[in-house]
Amino acid sequence: MWKLLSIHAKNLCAFRELHYKLFQGVTTLIFGNNMDNDSQKSNGSGKSALVEAVALGITGAPLRRIKNEEIINDMAEQCMVTLHLQNDTSNEELYIERHLSRKGPAVVECSLFRDGVSVNTGEAVHPTVDAYNKYILNKLGITKDELYNNFILSRHKYQDFLSSSDKDKKEIINRFSNAILVDKAIEKLIEDKLPVESKLREAELTLAGIDGRIGLLTEQIKKEESLLEEKQQTKAEHIRGIHDSINEKRTAIRQKREEIELVRQAVSLLEIADKQVQELENSELPMEECLMKLKSMLTPHIEQSLTSWDEVILQKKNEIKVQEENLNKWNKAIEKAETEIMQRQAAYTKLQNEFKGFCEKYPEKVLQYDLQLKELNTRIEQLTENSELLKKERRTILTAIENIKAKLTGIITCPACQYEFLLSDDDYDIPAARKELEENELHNKSIIRELDTCHQDIEDMERAEGNLKGEKRALIGQNTQWNDQMTDLETLVNQTKQKSENLQANRKRVSDAIAFIQEDIRTILRRVFDEAFERIDDSYHIKEKKKNNLEQDIVAANNAISMLEGMLSDMDRMSDSDVILSLKKSLKEYRKQSSEALNIKNGFEKRLQKFEEQAQLFLQFKSYLANTKIEALSKVTNEFLENIDSDIRVKFSGYTVLKSGKVREKISVSLLRNGIDCGSFDKFSEGEKARVNLANILAMNKLVNSSAEDGKGMDLLILDEILAAVDENGLACIFLALNRVAITSLVISHGNIAENYPHTLIINKHNGQSFIHGDN
Repeated sequence: MWKLLSIHAKNLCAFRELHYKLFQGVTTLIFGNNMDNDSQKSNGSGKSALVEAVALGITGAPLRRIKNEEIINDMAEQCMVTLHLQNDTSNEELYIERHLSRKGPAVVECSLFRDGVSVNTGEAVHPTVDAYNKYILNKLGITKDELYNNFILSRHKYQDFLSSSDKDKKEIINRFSNAILVDKAIEKLIEDKLPVESKLREAELTLAGIDGRIGLLTEQIKKEESLLEEKQQTKAEHIRGIHDSINEKRTAIRQKREEIELVRQAVSLLEIADKQVQELENSELPMEECLMKLKSMLTPHIEQSLTSWDEVILQKKNEIKVQEENLNKWNKAIEKAETEIMQRQAAYTKLQNEFKGFCEKYPEKVLQYDLQLKELNTRIEQLTENSELLKKERRTILTAIENIKAKLTGIITCPACQYEFLLSDDDYDIPAARKELEENELHNKSIIRELDTCHQDIEDMERAEGNLKGEKRALIGQNTQWNDQMTDLETLVNQTKQKSENLQANRKRVSDAIAFIQEDIRTILRRVFDEAFERIDDSYHIKEKKKNNLEQDIVAANNAISMLEGMLSDMDRMSDSDVILSLKKSLKEYRKQSSEALNIKNGFEKRLQKFEEQAQLFLQFKSYLANTKIEALSKVTNEFLENIDSDIRVKFSGYTVLKSGKVREKISVSLLRNGIDCGSFDKFSEGEKARVNLANILAMNKLVNSSAEDGKGMDLLILDEILAAVDENGLACIFLALNRVAITSLVISHGNIAENYPHTLIINKHNGQSFIHGDN
């Protein structure tokens, strides 16, 4: 594919000298700054001169409707433009240099380099400017119209595809799809078919004449044999009967000629109606008015009546009405569900915030309870351990007390001196034992008091532990209750959302049904005209067949008259039996001629059938080629519309093959919003139309390049104020999408874009001279 690398110009428009190297793969926004006139701002700064340089370099003519010398700087006698193009596929570079002079002829020179080496074979040298122009366009692989409508778009030349006439649409699509080649083949086929049709017609007339003679001879032989047997009619009466037959045949011929004239008049009226229907189809009249006019145009001229489309449309509209009532019902249900969702979501959010506050303190409280319980448990264990030690100590003391008491029970007291002693142990110190016993008993009481205190402390701590565990259980219960409430409310919210989603699914189903019916209604108009043209074609065929039959009847009648006149001549010089023999001989000869004529006719019919089969194949192939490109155009256009966040989609209806085999080359364009037909293209705002047009421009640009020969086409898109109606946000989306596509673009703008856009070019004008701001 060819890339435009740089532009160099001298004395072009307000530029004394212009050097510009294009940034490849990005969209460059071109601003203007008219420093000579602040009131004009960007107008008159020389922005469009950059576009003129490209157009002049490629085509040799300016974009604007001006003379070539008018593009020369007012201070100069001639101007020069040089374009440098490169093709990575063929590894070629092309330099185009043009000189325009006020007094002399235009001069053009091309230099071609291949693999870095200058091509000196004369390939790029041509004798005339026109030859150079053709060479350049052929080298690029595009036509002049394609250049102005798909690569260099200016309001001076550009005609958008969507608003163009049906004829222009067909020409563009046929050029894309190479259907033009099929048309040439069909033209050649028709050229070859015409002589066969003519010969077939001659053969049919010949056969009709012979068959007419055979019929008359057979009838006359029967009459002659009957007369010969009955002998009831004189020769004069017989001759008078033949004259009457001749007069009847001549009367029939006159009547049939009158009928043929009526058929011809009917065909002429049908042709007028055909043209009127074609004009009606290209009009923008409402469907109901179209149907009414169509009926009045065709009803007097077609053999088979049209379908009652009014009833079909009424039925469809009634279906839409029912579905719209259902849609209204679902809308109300969804509105109610959305309100419930909002209310329950608000309650859930409120509860969630409250639960959040609870959750923030919950772990700390649980930890405090656990720490307190752990501390109490430790103290209880310590007290229990102390209690066990005290009990052990007490048991030891009690054992000592019992032992002392047991010893003391064996005391013997002397009656004389009151001395106390033990028989078992003379050395046992009884006073000391009694003192130890007293001390042990006191210690035992002390231990009992300590044990009581310890038990009381344990009971108090166990009671406190129980209280703490109860409080912890209550806290955990609160947490569980919170979680249950949150879960229940969340489930309720989700159930309501699910209910809303189900309702929305039902609404979508109804909306889709409405869209489907509306699409069906939209296509009705196309089907109406398809049927209308089928009826017209059928009527043409019926009238043509009727005319042919009448012509054959005339030939047969003329032949019959010749036969009858011959019989009159024979009757003057032959007997009745000789006349019958002559008639039978003639009948035999004509039957032989009829057989030969039938074989000739069948041969021409077979040849003609082969031509018609070939023509049908060509037409189907042409329809396939065109519809393939139409589908591609629709797909690429809608992809770009999606990329720029547009909710509009374009639907193209392509070629259709009628029941008669004829191809209807009608390209219908409709715009859809959310899948619903939203009217004709012209009813949209200028901004919306600009977006759709740009999407279509990119699609056409891509199709032109894909249809070009291998390695040809141009990676270039120049828009001169084509997007003027688009707002800042829309332009931002468009430039983002263009940069994503990575096509090298130049867009003339009046500054309706964010200041931080990175790829800009400013053209200043000061003291009557334009120049590019900064270096390039």
